[in-house]
Amino acid sequence: MNDRLSAGAPLSLHVEKLGKRYRVGSKRPFDLWALKDISFDVEPGTILGIIGPNGAGKTTLLKILSRVTPPTEGRVVGRGRVVPLLALGAGFHQDLSGRENIFLNAAMYGISASEVEERLDDIVQFAGLDDFLDTPVKRYSSGMYLRLAFSVAINMRPDILLADEVLAVGDMEFQERCLERVQESGRAGMTVLFVSHDMDAITRLCDRVLWINAGQMMGIGPPDQIVAEYQASAWSSINRRRQTKKSGGHICKAGEILFVRLVSAKGKEVGAIKVEDTVWVHIGLRTAMRRLKVRAQIDVMARGALAFRSVQPEPVPVDGPVEAIAKVQIPAHLLAETTYTISTSLAFFDEDEQAHTCELDNALAFHVYDSATGNSARGNYKGQMRGVVSPKLEWRTEALQAVALPERDGVS
Repeated sequence: MNDRLSAGAPLSLHVEKLGKRYRVGSKRPFDLWALKDISFDVEPGTILGIIGPNGAGKTTLLKILSRVTPPTEGRVVGRGRVVPLLALGAGFHQDLSGRENIFLNAAMYGISASEVEERLDDIVQFAGLDDFLDTPVKRYSSGMYLRLAFSVAINMRPDILLADEVLAVGDMEFQERCLERVQESGRAGMTVLFVSHDMDAITRLCDRVLWINAGQMMGIGPPDQIVAEYQASAWSSINRRRQTKKSGGHICKAGEILFVRLVSAKGKEVGAIKVEDTVWVHIGLRTAMRRLKVRAQIDVMARGALAFRSVQPEPVPVDGPVEAIAKVQIPAHLLAETTYTISTSLAFFDEDEQAHTCELDNALAFHVYDSATGNSARGNYKGQMRGVVSPKLEWRTEALQAVALPERDGVS
């Protein structure tokens, strides 16, 4: 850390107006702010998730906190031993064995060989590399690299652990072990800054979440709230790009489809929702003729299958030319936890009852997730739920009177 917190201070980290500027470009160089005016505090024992799109500045932030990269402006004040886990196998020497690299990594963290000897069994056991401990690490797979690197870092008992997408390489079983170990260490007082694109892991693991985009701090707060805002923003951007590329079928002689949006109960456009949210699909339309009737339809697709189709019961008179919005509600507790796309069509009926159809395939994409954790009726979902809908149905269990079973030959 750049400075030390005062004795007894209630924070592990204090980040104040942090900024990092790079000079980029060859023909016309310009200043690029990878981070700008980032400020936050982290209390001991907090697991802080850091989310954002690629290039948002997440890795730059961890590099500054680990003192790999100096900031251009602002300051970081912290207390305790910091162990960065920023790149797979960083600091490993290819020709040294796993055992030798354990001692080499520990020395880089300022830990004596005697301390490593005391923790060696724990490191090897967690990594599960007993049979390969004296094998040069250049013969390790990427998964073995990860297991050893993470085991060394977590068993060095840091006060602050910085982890940057390191678990993405591991298999599911090892990822679960790592997440459980991080949770245990957080409860024991270790502070963790955890960068990940896995929103399920972020919501399960973290106490707070920091959202960064284009070097700017977009929000910090409870995991459910910040993750929902981030996903809604990301999916809304995807949909805007998708709809600007559409052409052809969404325009017909009688009118056109202007847009398709997913809107929350509060009237805000969203791109990710919880299973308990009620949302509306808005279909913007423009008519090009007078005295028309319009009938809207949506197809909701997931995992390559049609989840359901909804058709407006009766055509609605629309005297044009005019712009209008057709709305259909998707109720809470209907959709499963997965990604959906919506295709829509509009049938315009003229005075002769001739139909003119506009279609827009894959007009909208959105993600549904469950914010509940392992104590919910849905269980601790890890992305493996089957099916494309998961309706909340009424269940009952009723006691029945004891009934005498009929006797069978040789059985009473």
